[in-house]
Amino acid sequence: MTIVTILPAVETPSLLMREIEARDWKAFSHFMTQANYQRHIAMRLRNEEDVKNFVTRQVARQGDERRHIFHLAAEGKERSFAVGDGFIILGRGGLAEVGWGVAPDLWGRGFGTEIGRALVGLAFERVGAVRVWCKVMASNAASLRLARRIGLKHERSHPDYPAGQGRFEAVEFFAMTSEDYFDGAY
Repeated sequence: MTIVTILPAVETPSLLMREIEARDWKAFSHFMTQANYQRHIAMRLRNEEDVKNFVTRQVARQGDERRHIFHLAAEGKERSFAVGDGFIILGRGGLAEVGWGVAPDLWGRGFGTEIGRALVGLAFERVGAVRVWCKVMASNAASLRLARRIGLKHERSHPDYPAGQGRFEAVEFFAMTSEDYFDGAY
């Protein structure tokens, strides 16, 4: 298994995907606490203090060779602050879950696709995943399309998946193997 302590920054056409920095809490607070952002995610941060504590915990884990969670900021090249985020959770056997989010006022501009592609690439090329998967709430039509657009294949549906804080949601699961990724067109 590949031991990764810090992920390298990755440039996309519009973004710089990089490990979270302490300064990101303010930009993250702008979108992570919005109801539109939260309606399609399990982890809900209530206020700026929750976001600041979350960012502090993520930054503290960087550099630890035992860590298996990588949370990244999607910094807009034209904005110099985070406009979205993403995560990679490396599990046993090289399974890696990915997830993404974009500030609601920037939806529909392609940032989610750039984040998703960068996460899949980092998971396979830097973290050493053999299989990448994601779960998307069935009500999130944009992320359902995004998962397919970045090459993940629909695998199954779960009509009553625990979505945190006592909620249950219909969820769709998507995945890709390392063979599919490395055999794919660039």
